[in-house]
Amino acid sequence: MRNLRAQEAQYLSILKQARTVKDTLEVSEKLNGVRGEIEQQQAEFETLSRQVERVAISVSLHSEAQAQVFEVPWRPSYELKLAMATGVEGLANYATSMLGLVFYLPAILLWLATILVGATLGWKALCFGTRWLFRSKRAARIEAAPSVTG
Repeated sequence: MRNLRAQEAQYLSILKQARTVKDTLEVSEKLNGVRGEIEQQQAEFETLSRQVERVAISVSLHSEAQAQVFEVPWRPSYELKLAMATGVEGLANYATSMLGLVFYLPAILLWLATILVGATLGWKALCFGTRWLFRSKRAARIEAAPSVTG
């Protein structure tokens, strides 16, 4: 890139000293070529630097000590970490469920109230209907019964 910038500076100084149109055109053509190369290399550099920013990966490897107890691999710290992670995950699931219940509780109560009001109204309608039905039948029997005077 430095070389191309130096070439560009040289062509600019030559262009200032050009006396004929032919010389000016030749130097301008060469200057345009150098500037095209500079732009192309600048674009490639920017593309590569963006790719490098995206691809940067940090890898660290370490081995776990393998303790042998009665010739059986024993890793108490790993098992403890695993149990703790599982316990924390269980607590998080519990908290999520409880929060969901708290947020759904108003909807659940509204449904329950609607069902109870519907059941109560249905029961009252049934009781009223049966009283009315049996009252009209009883009244018809009383009218049909002979009057006993005595």
